[in-house]
Amino acid sequence: MGNTVTVSKWGNAQGVRLPKAFCDLLDISVGDKVQISVESKRIVIEKPDEQFTLQARMRNWDGKRYEAPEIDWGKPAGQEVW
Repeated sequence: MGNTVTVSKWGNAQGVRLPKAFCDLLDISVGDKVQISVESKRIVIEKPDEQFTLQARMRNWDGKRYEAPEIDWGKPAGQEVW
C-alpha cells in the first residue's frame, strides 16, 4: 500500500499527514503516541510496545491487594521456630 504525501512546515518542524486508511490498519487514533525511527534510510512509524509500561500494567488492575494463600510446608525438619 503506497501513497504520496507532501512534507509541510509545522512550527519549527516538518510533518506529513497519515491517511486514515493507514491509521485504521495500525489502530492509531488522534492523540495516540507512536514510535518513529529510521531504518535503512526509511522512516518507520509504529505503535509503541506498551506491555511493560506501568500505565499498561495498571490499566487492568482492580485495586485489590494481592494476598498469597497460606501454604502448608509440612512439619519442621530442623530447628525452625514458627
